[in-house]
Formats: sequence, structure tokens, C-alpha cells
Amino acid sequence: MTKLTEARANEMMEQGYHCSQVVAEHIAEEFGLDRDFMVKLTSGHGGGCNHGDTCGAISAAIMGLSLKYGFTEYAEDVDQIQADNVRELQARFIEKHGSVLCRDLLNGYDGADPNRVSQEDTWDKCGLYCEDAAAIMDEIIARG
Repeated sequence: MTKLTEARANEMMEQGYHCSQVVAEHIAEEFGLDRDFMVKLTSGHGGGCNHGDTCGAISAAIMGLSLKYGFTEYAEDVDQIQADNVRELQARFIEKHGSVLCRDLLNGYDGADPNRVSQEDTWDKCGLYCEDAAAIMDEIIARG
């Protein structure tokens, strides 16, 4: 597996991509999926779905776990494996960064607030969040 780096994440975000799209590009590369499709599919997930909720890097990583462990016909054991993997991803990310909520990770910034003003350093750690979300996802997927 190719590692998603903070530098690559920052490069994409400097071009206007959201954290979710950065992780989605990584997923597309790893699963051999259409890059443009994945990037477009996740374009609304950035900024916690533009509401400060679950970080887009996390929501995209959950999509990656779903590609590996998800189901098309319900099976309780498969559903449980997926749920356990999602909880592990979130727990490990929280252990590292304190939250999976975008508004927490961005020091209170909430894209849903019409009076929002982002601080100069609001987005400074987003590349790191992308790298870490993808790395945790990759480790869970590599376990099989």
C-alpha cells in the first residue's frame, strides 16, 4: 500500500480539495477505483459535511473500510466486523487528536455558522488528519 503523506494532503488542499477528497484519492489508488468518481463522491464531506460534524478525512476512511468490509446483503457477523472496524478507526483517531468532530479539530470553527470566521491557523492540521485517518484505515484493511 502506498502511504498518504501529510505533504501530499497539503498539496491537494492547497489546490482546493477537501480532506475527504484527499483520503478518497488515496482509496481510489489502493482499490483501483476511478479517481475522479471517488473525489466527486466525497466532495460534500469536507468540513464535517460543511457542518462541523465528523471530519471528512474520517468519513472518507469509513468509506474505505466499507469497500473492504461492507456488505450488500445483511449478515450479522459481517455487519459486526464493519462496526468494530469503524469504532476502532474512530477510537484510534480520537486517541491521537482528541475528537473526530471537525469543529473540535478546527478549534471551534463550524462551517454551518453564518457568522463564522476562520482563524489564520484553522486548517493547519488538516493534512495531518488526512494522513492519520488514511494510515489507520490502511492498517485495519491490511489486517484483512
